[in-house]
This record gives sequence, structure tokens and C-alpha cells, in this order.
Amino acid sequence: MASANAHLPYPHIVRDERIAGGQPIVETTRLPVATLVRQHQLGLELDEILAQYPSLSPAGLHAAFTYYFDHRDEIEAWIADAEQPPAGFELVDG
Repeated sequence: MASANAHLPYPHIVRDERIAGGQPIVETTRLPVATLVRQHQLGLELDEILAQYPSLSPAGLHAAFTYYFDHRDEIEAWIADAEQPPAGFELVDG
């Protein structure tokens, strides 16, 4: 039986259409590359990100950033999509 994970040419980074909408994730963690990148963009240091996710190895985190730097447009699109409010959602000033 074939594995559901599609291994990418990046160590520790896989895709599984059943996890995170098929985004690239860190293998065995279910953590999308876009999530880790966005946390760093918001000011978290790498050590702080690792402390948040005990199952995330330093190698996995660095692989996520390697993938990001090689696929910046793709990951930035995932980040932008995640920051959009759901359809029909309306912000109300209070």
C-alpha cells in the first residue's frame, strides 16, 4: 500500500492532502510550513517556536525555512489565505 504522504525533495517536509489542506508540513508534526514562517514573521525567535512545539525538531524547523526560501510565493499565498476572514464574516466596529 502506498503512503499518503508525498515526500518532497526537502528532508522533513511532506504533503498529505488529508492534512492542512495539502500544504507542505513538517513530517510527523502536522505543522504547516506557513504557520512556522508566520510565527517567525510576527517576531518569535526560532527557539521560541521550538519551545511551543515539543514534537518539532530543530532540523524540521530549519527544513521548513529552507522550503519557504525556495517557494516563497507559494507559502506567502498560504499565509495570506489563512489571514482572510471566512466567507460571510463581517467585522463590526464596537
